[in-house]
Amino acid sequence: MTKQLPKGRGARSDGQDTNRSEQPNRHLTPTAKTLIIYFSRSGNTEAQAELAQRYLQADSYELVAVQPYPSDYQASVTRATAERERQAWPTLKVTDLPDLSQYDLILLGHPIWAMTPANPMRQFLIQFGKQLAGKRVASFSTNAGYGSGDTQQVLECLTPNSTTILPNYSIHDVQLEHTTSDFKRWLTQTKES
Repeated sequence: MTKQLPKGRGARSDGQDTNRSEQPNRHLTPTAKTLIIYFSRSGNTEAQAELAQRYLQADSYELVAVQPYPSDYQASVTRATAERERQAWPTLKVTDLPDLSQYDLILLGHPIWAMTPANPMRQFLIQFGKQLAGKRVASFSTNAGYGSGDTQQVLECLTPNSTTILPNYSIHDVQLEHTTSDFKRWLTQTKES
């Protein structure tokens, strides 16, 4: 039986950014050349990250906000909007981030909030974007129907020394289960670029 994913605007959240009943995802090996770093509030982006990790045999690292976003969608929107307006990005628990020198390709997974990468991903890029120097970087995102917004510009701004910013992939979250082959095709192209 396949797990039903939350979909669309107001997707359900467990109030722990997918981590109420499990520990944050840390799949790290000494040999992988691709690392997937992602944040997921409701599980949609996490499903994409898990598929990418298996398909590419990549490492993966889930970002966790010190203060998880509320399970109530409107409360999350209110908080995220206030953070963006004040540019007071959430504090992340990033104590065990792997040595990024091992990786050639970094894939960043995140939802789109108000036409831009979710606040935790933005905070990660503010903190660690310079460590992506010399890497190929690409973003995959889930959205509520409005596309990827300014994702490419944010990546270019916050990872200024990356070797290459590859085209991003964004999917309307209600189409996740029907677009697996498209996502795999993008992953293959990104890996080979």
